[in-house]
Amino acid sequence: MVPVARAGSAAAYRADVEGAGASPLRLERFASMTPGDRRQLVWLTTAEPPGLYCANESDAVATLVCAQYAEGLYAYDPAGTAVTPSLAKRCAPNPELTVWTCTLRSGVVFHDGATFDAGDVVATYAVQWDAEHPLHTAEDGSSAQFGAWFGGFLNPPSTQP
Repeated sequence: MVPVARAGSAAAYRADVEGAGASPLRLERFASMTPGDRRQLVWLTTAEPPGLYCANESDAVATLVCAQYAEGLYAYDPAGTAVTPSLAKRCAPNPELTVWTCTLRSGVVFHDGATFDAGDVVATYAVQWDAEHPLHTAEDGSSAQFGAWFGGFLNPPSTQP
């Protein structure tokens, strides 16, 4: 058998859900949807996510859950594959591609009212990149996905159980 096509998303919504879209990357953003006259959007998926340490998740369900509460400097268009600014207005590299300068969106606040700033971006990368950081809490300690994406760690995680 030679597959002709593969489904990108199996998303389905009631007709009155405004802003609904099926992402070909399976990264629907529920925050941009309004469920008609209801106060609740009900989501059904195939399984419980195996973990929610988003920097290390490769499972499709975990990735979708992470897309609901973790926002990056850039994101995918919810209905397509175009990369769009999210927490950053723009980022540009130096000529050697060794330093990136990002201009962040203003007025972004966390759920507790704290203001988002460059220190939060640096801390997010430090927590993920340094396996000895006190907030680095990957489920199994391996952080294999982050290592695969970015080529390694500062203070790599131990392979010991």
